[in-house]
Amino acid sequence: MKKYLLLIVVAISMVINPIMAQNDYKQLYERKVENFSRLRNSGWTMTGIGGGLTVAGTILLATLPSAFWDYNYDSNYDDSDYTNDTFQAVGGIICIGVGIGLIAGGITMGSIGSHKVRSYQKKLDNLSVGVICTPNRQGLTLTYRF
Repeated sequence: MKKYLLLIVVAISMVINPIMAQNDYKQLYERKVENFSRLRNSGWTMTGIGGGLTVAGTILLATLPSAFWDYNYDSNYDDSDYTNDTFQAVGGIICIGVGIGLIAGGITMGSIGSHKVRSYQKKLDNLSVGVICTPNRQGLTLTYRF
């Protein structure tokens, strides 16, 4: 009795709320194109910011006095110059490190996103499958554009 009751409940729920499936492949491809476009744009933005940070860090390190890297730097200049140059050196090293990380991740994300957008856009543009459901005719349509 429990089996039949469960079967009736499942049948009624399927009639009331039909199972949602991927009805149209175009929706799937359009969603994937949109998601991978965001991935591509984020990747190239990360690459640009990383390049700017790397250039800024390089400039910060290049403008340090050459005596800064000597062991006797603190005895040649006063403490305020040494402190300022130390902050400049640490800032330059941090900028270069973060910039290189952003460049590596951004190039990876941008290239993967570009490839996937191109792939799904080609699939979306080339092939069309449809259903014909009229009183006179039933069947499937397949359209390939080139």
